[in-house]
Amino acid sequence: MPNLQKLVEGGSMGRLATLDPPLSPTLWTSIATGKRPYQHGIHGFTEPDPSGEGIRPIYSTNRKVKAIWNILTQHGLKTHVVGWWPSHPAEPINGVMISNLYQRANKRIHEPWQMLKGTVHPEEKSDLFAKLRIHPEELTGNHIEPFVPNLDKVDQSKDKRLMSIAKIIADCSTIHSAATYIMEHEEWDFMGVYYDAIDHFCHGFMKYNPPRRPHISIQDYELYKDVVAGGCRFHDMMLGRLMELAGEDTTIILISDHGFHPDHNRPNAIPKEPAGPAVEHSPFGIIVMNGAGIKKDDTIVGASLLDITPTLLHLYGLPVAEDMDGKVLVNIFEQTPEIQTIKSWENIKGEDGAHPKNIEVNAADAKAELQQLIELGYVEDPGENGEVAVKNTVDENNYNLARAYIDGGKWAEGIAILEKLHTENPKTMRFSVRLATAYQATGKLKEARKIVDHIRSIMDRESPQLDMLEATLLMNEERFKKALTLLQKVEQEAGEQPNLHLRLASAYLQLNRLEDAENAVQKELNINPEEPSAYYTLGLIYYRQMRYEEALNSFMDTVGLLFYNPSAHYYIGETLAAMQEYEKAIEAFDTCLKLAPGMNQARQRIIQIYENALEQPGKALRYKADFQEKIQGTINIVSGLPRAGTSMLMQMLEAGGLDIFTDGEREADENNPKGYYEHEAVKALKRNKAFLKEANGKTVKVIAQLLPQLPMTYHYRIVFVERDVLEVIASQQRMLERDGKRVKTDTLPLNLMEQYKTTLKKVKTWASNQPNVEIHYVQYKDILESPFLQAMLINDFFEGTLAVENMAAVVDARLYREKMV
Repeated sequence: MPNLQKLVEGGSMGRLATLDPPLSPTLWTSIATGKRPYQHGIHGFTEPDPSGEGIRPIYSTNRKVKAIWNILTQHGLKTHVVGWWPSHPAEPINGVMISNLYQRANKRIHEPWQMLKGTVHPEEKSDLFAKLRIHPEELTGNHIEPFVPNLDKVDQSKDKRLMSIAKIIADCSTIHSAATYIMEHEEWDFMGVYYDAIDHFCHGFMKYNPPRRPHISIQDYELYKDVVAGGCRFHDMMLGRLMELAGEDTTIILISDHGFHPDHNRPNAIPKEPAGPAVEHSPFGIIVMNGAGIKKDDTIVGASLLDITPTLLHLYGLPVAEDMDGKVLVNIFEQTPEIQTIKSWENIKGEDGAHPKNIEVNAADAKAELQQLIELGYVEDPGENGEVAVKNTVDENNYNLARAYIDGGKWAEGIAILEKLHTENPKTMRFSVRLATAYQATGKLKEARKIVDHIRSIMDRESPQLDMLEATLLMNEERFKKALTLLQKVEQEAGEQPNLHLRLASAYLQLNRLEDAENAVQKELNINPEEPSAYYTLGLIYYRQMRYEEALNSFMDTVGLLFYNPSAHYYIGETLAAMQEYEKAIEAFDTCLKLAPGMNQARQRIIQIYENALEQPGKALRYKADFQEKIQGTINIVSGLPRAGTSMLMQMLEAGGLDIFTDGEREADENNPKGYYEHEAVKALKRNKAFLKEANGKTVKVIAQLLPQLPMTYHYRIVFVERDVLEVIASQQRMLERDGKRVKTDTLPLNLMEQYKTTLKKVKTWASNQPNVEIHYVQYKDILESPFLQAMLINDFFEGTLAVENMAAVVDARLYREKMV
C-alpha cells in the first residue's frame, strides 16, 4: 500500500478511539459534529416514519446540530461532501453534496436506474452524477480477479458471493468517480468523502482472512482469503488518485470510525439482534494526518473520533465550540497552537446549508434504503406488523441512546432509559444485562443484585456471560473469594471469554495474589492486545510490586491506546515520583488535571512534590488555590470502626438538624434497635464515588477502613467515634452470634486487635495530611456518660448550627452492652 505509506511517513498516524454504541450512522455524525449522539440526535439505522405506522431509514434531517460542512458554508468556504452516512437527503450547502443513497443499484442493468430525489445537491447536477455511476453488472472477471484469484472455481449458480463483491466494488467506484470528478471540476476548500467498501468487505469476508479457523471450510478459505487484503489495496489505489488531485498544499486526514477484528477475536457467529454485525468491530479505528505544520513520521496518541471536527475548525482558523465533546489534537502540530473558542455554533446565525425544519422525505425512497439496510444485515425485516416494528425501533434507538449517555459519563440519564426498557421488556437479556452493569458502575448494588437474580430466574441454561456479570457484582460487594471461584468456573467450562482473564486479574489483585494477577493479565493481552484496561491493570500490579520501569511502560501503553484516561496519567505521575523523576511526574499530574480538572488528588501530589521533594513551595501556591476552587461542596461524615457507636452518632446529628444520607435498606434490629443509618452505595466507595454528588451537603456514615478512599473533590467534616478496641471486637462477636452467623463463645478473635489498631493509626495519619478534611474525635464512652457535654463539643465543631438538647436526648446508655471494666 505505497500511497498509505507515503501519507504516513510524511505525517502523523495513530489509533482513533470509537464511541459506544459503535454504529456507523451515529459514529459518522459524531465525526462530522464533534458531539456525542445525545447531542446530535442520530441514534440508529431506522426511525418511525412520520405517520407512526411504519419505519424508515434514519435521515440527515434528524440531526439536531450543525455539521462541519454547515459551519464552513456559513463562512463562504466551498465545501463538498460525498456519500457521508447519513446524508440523505443532501443538504443545500455551498458546494456539492451527494447522499449515501447515490451509489446503490437496486435494479438489473437492463432496467432503468433512477436516482432518488434528494440524492444530489445542487439538483441540476443530478443527471451529470447519474452518468458517473457504475453498475455491478458492468464489472467483468478481470475486475474481480484481484480479490478472488481463483474465481473460475466458483459455481455462481449456487454461490452468490462474487456478485456481492461486484456490488461492493461498483458502489465504492461510484463514490470515487463522483469525488474525483468534483475535485477535478469544482473549486473546493473542503472535500469530505465516505468510502464504506472496506467495512463491507470485512463484514462479508473477514471470516475467510488468514489464518483459517476450524469452522471455515478449506474450499471457502482458499477461494475468499484474499478479499479483504484486495479491498485494502484497492483503497490504496483510490487514495493515491485523491492525493494526486489534492496536491502537496492540501492537508489530508484519513480516518476510520472503528476497527475490525482480523484475528482470533473474530466471532464465529453474529448475534441475532439489531445491529448484530457490530460485534465484529474492534474499538480503535485509524487516523493519519499529513499537511503543512503537521509533525512528520510521528505518532498520534489519545485521539477520538470526536476530535476530528474541532481539529478541522482549527485548521480553518475558526473557533471550536465549547459545547463540542471533542478537542483539538494539539499534539499533532509542529508548533503548539492557540485555540480559539466560542460558546456554541448553534447560536450563530447565517446561511449554513441546513435543511428547513419542515422538509419531507419521499416514502418510496425511504422504502428502497430500508431494503438495502435489511440486505446488509444492519436491521431486521420489520414484516407486515407496523405497530410492532415501530415499538422495536423506538426501543432500539432508546437503548442506543442509553448506551451513548453512559459512554459519555451521564449515568443517571442512561440508567433512567434502561430502567424503562427493562420494565417494558423484562425478557430482553441485553437490556437487563446493560442495566445490571450500569447499576454496578454507580454503586447501586442491591438493584444490580435484583436484576442478576431476575436474569437467572428466566434463563433455561448455563451462561458464562451471566456468571461473569455476577462475578463482577460479587467483587463490587467485596466478596472477592466467591467472585474468583465463579470466574475460575467460567475459565474451566467456557475457555476464552472476552475480558474473562481481566476480571480474574482484578479478583487476584484484590486478594493480593499479584503473581496470579499478572499471569491473568498476560493471558488477556494474548487474546486482546489492544485492551487499555489490561495494560492499566498490569501497571497497577507492577506498581504494587515496586517494579516501576515496567509499571511506567504499562501505564504509557494504556494512554497510548486511550489517551483520555485520567487515572492512568495519575499513576504515570505516581510511578515517576517513585522513580524520583519529579519534573516528569508533575507533567503527568498536569496532564491528568487537563483531562479531569476536578481530580484534586493529582493537584495535591504536585503540591507535595514542590514543597517536599523539590523544595520550591512558591510554585505550589497556584495549585493550592486551584485545589480550594475545585472543591464541590461539603459532606459531613460519621466514622469509626464497625460497632464503635457510629449509628448512635448519626441519630444525634439527625436530631440536631442535619440532613442524613441513607437509603433505609438495612432495617433496625436487635443489634441496632434505632437503625443503622447506612447507604448501600458507600460499600462500593473504593470502586465508585459517583454517589457522593447525592451526599453533598448531607451526613453519611463511612467506616474507618474506607475513609482514605474519599476523593479530594469535597471538603469533609468528619466526626470520628473512638471506642475501646476490645469492646468493638466483643460487640461484633455478639452481633454475629445474635444473627446466627457464629456459635456463641466467650473467646474473642483477638487477632483483630492489632489490625484495628493499625487501621486507626493509618486513618489519623491520613486525616492529618488531607487539606480538605476537618476531623473531630469523640469517645463512645464519653457520649454515653456525658451526652450533653459531648453534644456541645460536636456543635462547636459544626459552628453552632445544631440543636444540642435534641442531640443529647437520643443517647440511650442502655445500649452500652459490651463494656471493658
